[in-house]
Amino acid sequence: PKTEIPPVKKTVFLMHGILNASISMKRIESALRKRGFKVVNLNYPSRSKTIEEHAQWLAQEVAQKGEGSLYFVGHSLGAIIIRCYLARHAPANVVRFVMIAPPNHGSITADKIGDTLVYRLLWGNKAGQELRVTRKDFWETLPAPKIEFGIIAGAGHRGRGLNPWLSGDNDGTVSVEEARLEGAKAFTTLPYQHTQILFRKKTIKQTIHFLETGFFTDAP
Repeated sequence: PKTEIPPVKKTVFLMHGILNASISMKRIESALRKRGFKVVNLNYPSRSKTIEEHAQWLAQEVAQKGEGSLYFVGHSLGAIIIRCYLARHAPANVVRFVMIAPPNHGSITADKIGDTLVYRLLWGNKAGQELRVTRKDFWETLPAPKIEFGIIAGAGHRGRGLNPWLSGDNDGTVSVEEARLEGAKAFTTLPYQHTQILFRKKTIKQTIHFLETGFFTDAP
């Protein structure tokens, strides 16, 4: 009898952004499962630890739950935590990584309102403060990933940003320029708000296409 070759195992880890939860990544999770990925949609207390502490925890989760080839998708802070993990702990079997609306050089929004009581109450004093552009002590120790990575930035319509307080095109929270990172294999923008971008079909389609091929699709 003909022996069937077992499918190659692929595990993708999803990490939500600050003040969010794993449910925000649910539509991406469902779509990836249909494509044959084992999906680990992580829930973590985004406000209560530093980015480095979250990255250490992620390393433990990957060691316990990762099977076969490893892939990552992170939204906003989640993408930065994955970057930190890849810089400090990356195993050899990591293949690709998609960042969605990542503040790759910090967020000027965090700089502008980071000292306010409201910001501290909502975003906390740990990872939320590390997201400041002025936290050079953190950003200068965070190299670009050495694996294939693609970036999906949120944007306004026709190049007009959603937040007039941010310079250039932006998704209301992170600017397109803040999302860019040298070394990216692919970069694209989608005209969606910072959190809304997670629920859009085009975002999910582009995420899957990059994880599977290393490119974003030009198809609408």
